[in-house]
Amino acid sequence: MNEKLLEMINEYLENGDFIGEVSNEAITKAENTLEVAFPLQYKEFVKNYGSGGICGVDILGVEGEEYASVVEGTERYRKLGLPKKYIVLENVDEFVYCLNTVEGYNVVRWDDLSKREVVRYTSFDEFLLDNFQEAVDNWN
Repeated sequence: MNEKLLEMINEYLENGDFIGEVSNEAITKAENTLEVAFPLQYKEFVKNYGSGGICGVDILGVEGEEYASVVEGTERYRKLGLPKKYIVLENVDEFVYCLNTVEGYNVVRWDDLSKREVVRYTSFDEFLLDNFQEAVDNWN
């Protein structure tokens, strides 16, 4: 994981911000349920933190073998037309941020009305760094 991300997490971490480390089995179960392979950067985040974020950011992930918010969120939006190659990272009310699990592993903005896929970030780490930085700036 990006050093800047780790520094930011360590500086602003509060009790309960993240679920905590999850097993490879729990991650594999979530991937199998969604029929995707998580990109490496996202898998590393989930392995170490499960789900959650700092300063009010809430990244969907895997909370254990019996529940994964990324599965719940992704399945919900797939019913509304989200292409199968995406997993939902964050719900921002009028749209969701989604991670491409097939090509390029970029992060797109998608909404269920227009069904448009707008590329916002080139990687999960870039998405996370920008979201965390914005949250920190607004927190202070």
